[in-house]
Amino acid sequence: MKIIIDRFESEYAIIETEDCEHLSVPKKLFEGAKEGDTVEITVIGKEKKQSTHSLFENLRKKSEKTDK
Repeated sequence: MKIIIDRFESEYAIIETEDCEHLSVPKKLFEGAKEGDTVEITVIGKEKKQSTHSLFENLRKKSEKTDK
């Protein structure tokens, strides 16, 4: 799956998926990336069947748990 980093807002990266969906995910997942970069994401395991939105929602929740 390829995503494009649209912009950064505070602690979040606003990304655009292949389905033209915009999602906000923790910026720390894309350290070193800049606006306009294309990122290739490989999903391994059972999560492969999830929609893009629910996949990134799960990533965001896992990331927030590790921040505490």
